[in-house]
Amino acid sequence: MSGERGPAARPNLRRFVELTSVRGISRVLKTDSVVVRVIWILAVAACASMLIYQLRQVFVHYLSYEFLTVTKEDTSSATVS
Repeated sequence: MSGERGPAARPNLRRFVELTSVRGISRVLKTDSVVVRVIWILAVAACASMLIYQLRQVFVHYLSYEFLTVTKEDTSSATVS
């Protein structure tokens, strides 16, 4: 990464947003209507929020499983003095 920040990074950010394959993000910039732009921003934010919520639910469900570790000591090779 080049480490650009602020106004110098805007052309790169705009190019990324226009060319990304994530549905909806490019439509935010391509539309001329402010109303449609706000609708797309809300739709993308809602989808991202739902994704984060579902990922959290999956991890919480996965981590809720109890586990049991069974160990067994092999005494057949022990030396007797």
